[in-house]
Amino acid sequence: MLFQRLIQKNSEVWCQYLDHNFVKGLKEGTLNKENFLFYLKQDYMYLINYSKCYARLALNANTVEELRFAIKFQNYTLEGELELHKSILELGIDTSNFNEKDESLVNIAYSRYILGVGENGDFLDMLIALSACAIGYGYIGSKIYKDISKEKLQNHPYKEWILTYSSQEFQASVKEFENFVNSYTEQISEEKFNKLSKIFYNVVRLEIAFWEHSLKMEINI
Repeated sequence: MLFQRLIQKNSEVWCQYLDHNFVKGLKEGTLNKENFLFYLKQDYMYLINYSKCYARLALNANTVEELRFAIKFQNYTLEGELELHKSILELGIDTSNFNEKDESLVNIAYSRYILGVGENGDFLDMLIALSACAIGYGYIGSKIYKDISKEKLQNHPYKEWILTYSSQEFQASVKEFENFVNSYTEQISEEKFNKLSKIFYNVVRLEIAFWEHSLKMEINI
């Protein structure tokens, strides 16, 4: 399957992404609230641009099925993840006051890289550029939920985040995304796979950078 091949080809960075210290802090509940709020604020702005990336994906669509997929996941991002972040952030940060000066350089690099892939590549290139976030968070949410007890989760400081990304609804969307990626397995050449692997490598590295800059709370690089 295509997505499993991408993981195997880039296993080192993929493991660094899933097992980053930021993720470990989330799971254990030891992550400082300031780091979590910095991450949420940046991720809220990222998800706005991530939603725009699905509009770019729709433009690259060649079939009705591809178009429906792009629009469905754009709506899911806007109505699901974005609203979750907004509800948490409003406990301490007013999202209506966000502007371009609040967006970190890592955030800019990540979302603009994905858009660049879509502008210079095809539908599948763009799909893979979106996959590290769309599928990776599902892997992380599921693993955290399985690793902690129900008792610990009950009073966990990041309970809402964990329950969102481990939920049946989110896990179903992850499976749908992964299956859609895998539906192209037999259609691609080795040359195309190598191109997709480079894209995947870059977006996974950018996910790692996103965790890292949230730990350091760095707006600038």
